[in-house]
Amino acid sequence: MKKSARIAGFLFLALSLTDVVPLCFGIGSIHPLVKPFLIPSLAAAALFSLLPEHKGRQTVLLALGMALHAAGDILLIFDSRGFIWFAAGLAAFLLGHFCYIAVLLHKMGRLRGWKEIFTWIIPMLAFPIISVFEVQGALRIVLAVYAATLFYVTASGGLWILRGRKLGWRILAGGLFFIVSDTMLALHAFNGVDFPLRHSAVMGSYLFAEWLLVSGMVRQRFFD
Repeated sequence: MKKSARIAGFLFLALSLTDVVPLCFGIGSIHPLVKPFLIPSLAAAALFSLLPEHKGRQTVLLALGMALHAAGDILLIFDSRGFIWFAAGLAAFLLGHFCYIAVLLHKMGRLRGWKEIFTWIIPMLAFPIISVFEVQGALRIVLAVYAATLFYVTASGGLWILRGRKLGWRILAGGLFFIVSDTMLALHAFNGVDFPLRHSAVMGSYLFAEWLLVSGMVRQRFFD
């Protein structure tokens, strides 16, 4: 690994701990100050690792996806000021996931056999699962689309495993941790469910998910 990528990776780890550890003790004042720099530091590690050797479309899509997730983080800091902030943050994350899926499915081709077809059908479960959350109207549809998209990120990891890509487990695990993080967030936001260490659990699982997904895509080395 390049020295610049290693330094940026350590910075991401340090910022993540600076954010999550105080949340474990109920200290939230640091969170809005650190959160805007979390994904950019991970993006720096990824791009330092890829560039200048890999300048193709997949690198651009990965960078765009991470930029959208960073924007989503910033927008959600202000979600208490009104629904528009939450909606904009959710939209940014949704578009970022689209970029991730485009990278993950690069050079995959058509589905092969019933195992891959089944893996790609499973995300449809997101639509009935969304009924768990107490939301109605257009928001219910938006959340269903978002959940299905996140499920497809996870399913992409399953396809990687079936195709013999050794880092497929990272993509699968990253998608699952993302689902866990967003589920905890949604249960609190829409159902009022609370539990000890909720803030740190949400952020910790989210950051671990991002690291798993990004490191898996970067280290696979199938970029153009």
